[in-house]
Amino acid sequence: MRIRTQCRGCGLPFPAVLTSETAELACPNCGQIRPVSRQGWTDGPDGRVETCPLCGCRHLYRQRDFNRALGCGLVVLGALLVPWTFGLSLAVCGLIDLWLYRRLKDVVVCYQCDTVYRDARPGPRQTEVDLLKHDVLKYGKTWEPTQGPSAEDPHHPGPLLPASPPSAGRRGGLG
Repeated sequence: MRIRTQCRGCGLPFPAVLTSETAELACPNCGQIRPVSRQGWTDGPDGRVETCPLCGCRHLYRQRDFNRALGCGLVVLGALLVPWTFGLSLAVCGLIDLWLYRRLKDVVVCYQCDTVYRDARPGPRQTEVDLLKHDVLKYGKTWEPTQGPSAEDPHHPGPLLPASPPSAGRRGGLG
């Protein structure tokens, strides 16, 4: 299974190939070794990943295997040609971008270590990315309030909008 992962030591992203015999993965830049679990994933044409073999995270999502720099480059090219093509270049480049996007397969990505599994077929639990889940798993963020009335009393949600000053004395209002 082809993957793209990032070294925990030096931060260099690098491609690698995982097989059922792979026990560890070495960074080509600094040589740091990462163990590879043999459980939670299968290799081959119908390979699936249910648990990330590099970090053990069970939270994975799917996304298109699309080169973002290529997509942005197409849009910029179309935008640069707008004065000479009266906007048609932007539409044509946008359609080419859409055609490429629809033609490419889905890949599986780990929320925690951002490893991309290119040859894995997404499972039913692996949906589109959830940014709240990503921030909680990757950065340890929480959605619990840390200040204000909700932080002091979890059963009191507090006002949704700040209190507005009374409208008495205003002219031109409805009330």
